[in-house]
Amino acid sequence: MDEKKFQLAEKLRTYISCYGINDFTEERLKKVGLTTADLEGNFSKREEIVELILTHERACFEKIFNEYNFDGWNAIDILLLVSNEINERFFDVTPSVTMVLAKDFPEIFEIHKNLRSDFIYEKIKINIEKGMQQGMYKKDVSSEMLARMFIAKLNDIHNPEIYPPEGFTFNTIFSNLIDNLVKAITNEEGKSYYKQRKQLYNVLNFR
Repeated sequence: MDEKKFQLAEKLRTYISCYGINDFTEERLKKVGLTTADLEGNFSKREEIVELILTHERACFEKIFNEYNFDGWNAIDILLLVSNEINERFFDVTPSVTMVLAKDFPEIFEIHKNLRSDFIYEKIKINIEKGMQQGMYKKDVSSEMLARMFIAKLNDIHNPEIYPPEGFTFNTIFSNLIDNLVKAITNEEGKSYYKQRKQLYNVLNFR
């Protein structure tokens, strides 16, 4: 996604978080830095707006993973850093917007969810295998099974019956998912390392 499209998607995501997807007015568009001409010049139907916003969300996930060269990193530190970066940029990936789109455009959202899941699945699977090689994770775990379990729980974030948005923040849910994953896969050495590093990250981020 080029920079112009990325910025357009960010503004549209802000608009939808405030006003929804069903009514675009010049006055409201102006508040997020857009005009009706911007919409007419880039989209012929609402589905194209939805596709751009969801593509932007996936790009934000991918950017977090791709910004860092994790070669030589400890697998636990990778998970902590990724979790921290997602928390820092949570508006770009928070499900509060995509819940609205999932309801009104289920077919488009399903394609988005599958593409996002495939990307994160591969990253989690690689991380589990890396941690096993480094002696931080248990040797008798299935990287494929645990990665699929993580994805299933991640997708539950978009289910308001499981996580009503008024009761759970995205930051809290995602951090707990990472926490539970690490506790399930680490050996004693890994658990000790994770506890120390998590405390350090919390201090550095004043949480």
